[in-house]
Amino acid sequence: MHNQAIQITILDDRHTEECGAGCSIDWSSPESLALASQQVKERFGDDVKIDYLNISKNTVNQDMLKWKNEIRSKSLQLPLLILDKHLRISGPFDMRQLMDAIEFEMEIKGFSSQRTSSSRSP
Repeated sequence: MHNQAIQITILDDRHTEECGAGCSIDWSSPESLALASQQVKERFGDDVKIDYLNISKNTVNQDMLKWKNEIRSKSLQLPLLILDKHLRISGPFDMRQLMDAIEFEMEIKGFSSQRTSSSRSP
């Protein structure tokens, strides 16, 4: 059984243009992150941690440089959903997609499915 928390990183660039119709979640919004954190904690407990990183800020570390290079070399669309340093989604994603990605990651890591067996709507 795996006992380390899953680290979720949402990587975005708030200088890029968003869809004019508001077609995706603004992950840079404290309200959106708080809601996501609350829903993730309710569903998965303390096994999952969420961070938001804005790549347009002058943060310099190895992970940020790696992702900036990946974005450029592979023409990845932002935001990125990264789970335990592995890219899971490139481009706009919603709460359902976030939850599905976490559940999949937990299954891969061998976490108990006790919390993830909640009923889903179609």
